[in-house]
Amino acid sequence: MATVAAALAVLLWWLSRGSIEVVPPAIDPPVDGTVVRTVTDTRLLLAATVSAGLAMVFATLSILSVTSRLRG
Repeated sequence: MATVAAALAVLLWWLSRGSIEVVPPAIDPPVDGTVVRTVTDTRLLLAATVSAGLAMVFATLSILSVTSRLRG
């Protein structure tokens, strides 16, 4: 479960990123062409954060269950 949640977190993070081209601001000296900006979708980024947290919880629980079996 931890591996699936971690893979989902990476996928959601990658999908949340995007880039757009905007007209550059009027500055001196002027900039030719367009400026590429990176934008993020906050809903997908939040889902990626929750999935990463679940991955950490599942990994911790699996480690604790293995160590308790070894002691008992």
